[in-house]
Amino acid sequence: MLTIAIQRANRFDHIIKVRNWVECGAAALVTVLFGIMAWRAPNALVRAGDLVVAASGLWIGFYMLRFGREALIPAPDRSLSDYQQGLLREYEHQIRLLKNVKYWYLLPPYVGLLLASAGTVMARAAEGRPGWPELIAVAIYTAVFGGVWWLNEGLGVRKVQRERSLLLEEIHGAMGDRL
Repeated sequence: MLTIAIQRANRFDHIIKVRNWVECGAAALVTVLFGIMAWRAPNALVRAGDLVVAASGLWIGFYMLRFGREALIPAPDRSLSDYQQGLLREYEHQIRLLKNVKYWYLLPPYVGLLLASAGTVMARAAEGRPGWPELIAVAIYTAVFGGVWWLNEGLGVRKVQRERSLLLEEIHGAMGDRL
């Protein structure tokens, strides 16, 4: 049982590490791309929106590195219970992280994109062109952000909760065997 618990803890820790580094890489790319876009922006509102998105990339990278995971793996000489409790804490941490994704992950860049879109509408209006096509972009990124929200808070949370429930069943089953 201890070997299985160690493998499960190591596998989950590896998955979280990879996810965090992929997110940090994507956040760095967003920061660079939107920083360049801000430099070339047609007006101050687009520039402000692009800078908010770029800063959001920095924020997301920081947040993932700082809060993306807890120290999960106990020393190899620890008991089965220690591994189970560590994994249980990490599951609970990931559930909290996923339930709050709308605030720390989605809201900052979404606000920046809205500002940039408003600036684009203003720039088009100043040129005598219609600004309504920008509403299509707003609808698309709103749908994408809604999908990411649903994937994290819906599917992601349920998946981690299932894993947590299985672990709790194992813990309670082991306690029942000792009684």
